[in-house]
Amino acid sequence: MNATTYNVDSKTASIQPGCRWKPVFETLAQYGVAVTGGRDSDVGAGGFILGGGNSFWSASHGWACDNVVNFEVVLADGSIVNANAKEYTDLWIALKGGSGNLGIVTKFDMRTIEYANPQNHIYGGTLTYSPNSTKEAIAALVDFVDNQSEDLASHAYTVWGYIPSIGPIISSFVANVLNDDSSSSFDGIMNVPQMTSSTLRSATIGNFTDEIQSPRGYRNIWQTATYKNDARVIQYAVDKFNDIVPRIEEAVSAENLLIVVASFQPLTQSMVSHAAANGGNILGLDQRLKEGNGVLLNTALGLSGAENEAAALPLMREWLNSVDEFARKEDLSLDWRYLNYANGDQDPIASYGREAVEQMRAVAAKYDPEGVFQELRMSGFKIPG
Repeated sequence: MNATTYNVDSKTASIQPGCRWKPVFETLAQYGVAVTGGRDSDVGAGGFILGGGNSFWSASHGWACDNVVNFEVVLADGSIVNANAKEYTDLWIALKGGSGNLGIVTKFDMRTIEYANPQNHIYGGTLTYSPNSTKEAIAALVDFVDNQSEDLASHAYTVWGYIPSIGPIISSFVANVLNDDSSSSFDGIMNVPQMTSSTLRSATIGNFTDEIQSPRGYRNIWQTATYKNDARVIQYAVDKFNDIVPRIEEAVSAENLLIVVASFQPLTQSMVSHAAANGGNILGLDQRLKEGNGVLLNTALGLSGAENEAAALPLMREWLNSVDEFARKEDLSLDWRYLNYANGDQDPIASYGREAVEQMRAVAAKYDPEGVFQELRMSGFKIPG
């Protein structure tokens, strides 16, 4: 089930769950429109949307799930329903962040966004810096997050990485979805010293999702956490990254290691404001960001070999646990986990908050009273008991 169609009259895209994002974007580009889809060409549409979905348009349009006007869903009893703002509304809301807990979604009908430039959709690219510029890169990221509400068309995140054949690097990815190459929002990021390379250009969305795409054929360990937008916790995470990388390399050997990264992405009040305007979701982020903006951390490792994955996992856990502990001590933790980045031993749905979990339980009891998707489904994150 990997078809994408566009309804010219309703200006909505119908996307089946087996789609990957690059073909979705390519299909819709024929009509000069896009959806709030993934930033990596290979990411699947179904899981991405049901887990929330962070996109180039998150600041201007909210999470991907906030832009679903209708879910076509197979319920536990085999019936097929359409969940939207007019019918099965409780199910519609709970599916926005609820993952695979409430049914099998066979189609997502999403609002579309017109490109400002149908030929070159986005301006942006990757800027790479010397690892000696960590302090300045952190300051630039914090400033961008704090001021993102002033330019909702601009998107950026910063990554600290280690590749055995290259060594440590810092890179910032920036994108302006209006294809504006003169936005001042990126000034701080552009002025980080010791820039070593840049891929800035105007190009199609598929060109950018290819650039961000993760290599295939490797085992991956992903983890996630969220913090207040504060330089101290980012600096601490980077310091611990620098400490843990040699230990990981020693444990798995360089020839088996692809990359280790710490990625910090904006998590802003402007992003979550769209949820209420679009009927609400189950993520619970409005409560976490009441006092201000945050950052979303993704710690990730790519490597080969099951035995190497087993050796590296405790070190990855140690790294994130250390950052979490520091954040709690400094009152910088937001205690929210992004489901699409979460490791199997994390519990992202519990982090949505008690009210959201109770809401999901009520919806599950109504549409799946026998617990089919809690008892028979063997994968994914379940509703906490």
